[in-house]
Amino acid sequence: MRYRRGRVAPRVIAGRFELTDRIGRGAMGEVWGGRDQATGREVAIKIAQTWSMEEPELVDRFEREAVILRRLKSPYICKVIDAGRLETGVPFIVLEKLEGETLERLLQREHWLSLAEVGRIGGEILEGLVVAHAAGIVHRDLSPANVFLHEDGKSPAPIAKLIDFGVAKSTGAGAPRTTSRATMGTLPFVAPEQLGDSAKAGPRADLYAVGTIVFHALTGRLPYGDATGTRLVTLKREHEPPTIDEATGEKWPAALKTFLAKTIARTPSKRYASAEVALAALQQAARGRGPALAIPESPEGATATLTMQSKGPRGKR
Repeated sequence: MRYRRGRVAPRVIAGRFELTDRIGRGAMGEVWGGRDQATGREVAIKIAQTWSMEEPELVDRFEREAVILRRLKSPYICKVIDAGRLETGVPFIVLEKLEGETLERLLQREHWLSLAEVGRIGGEILEGLVVAHAAGIVHRDLSPANVFLHEDGKSPAPIAKLIDFGVAKSTGAGAPRTTSRATMGTLPFVAPEQLGDSAKAGPRADLYAVGTIVFHALTGRLPYGDATGTRLVTLKREHEPPTIDEATGEKWPAALKTFLAKTIARTPSKRYASAEVALAALQQAARGRGPALAIPESPEGATATLTMQSKGPRGKR
């Protein structure tokens, strides 16, 4: 087994975790499949890139992720099992092994999802945020790529789990040292106040990301369409996003429009006060009936109309 420039990875880490196969590689490190010799269960082992040892801030951030995840106990947040350093000094994190795919991969294939499915996934994301925010943790990089739909073989549907707390902000001791005027996160999902200074991101910045994820998952497009780079930054800072009706040319439930208006508002004070409040609002919205949605009953108790359409990006681009 090898990682980074042909260096041989140790077959067993911390005298307990056996590496089996490399399952992913990112900017900060590699992810290996493995087995916990103490329990026999499969695990995922995240190993920092060797070059990161030359960047103390990157090493601190990598190791802080393990510290943060140890504090968060929720079925909707990826669980950390162990952490430490290899004999070479390179840090590693051992995580529960997740089976399935990211929300990003699902949307690449399906383009958009039903309101019922988005309501379930969004609700589980918010459930995870309720725990994180109560512990003083702001994720700061919520996006479909960092929501994993885990198939545990027991639940009737995949469970949404928050992953990658590498740039998370802690309001307590050991808070990340965010460089002044640095923007962290995935730009289309970053809140306006986070642009240019991620240190200002609070819990309501995570709610903005959730609203953007919900909008994207329902419509197959982002609130500001195909705008990127400087233009996207300008739009986020100076213009309110279009409503979901305007974006798709379709009529959506009022409760859903309220949820989106109060999550992706430009001004933090106009967003929901907490993840708990946003969760209750999304649950209410998901009981409505939107385009291409089939549900047993409407809020009034009448039978909903089945209007399934062929999959593809919705509405205006």
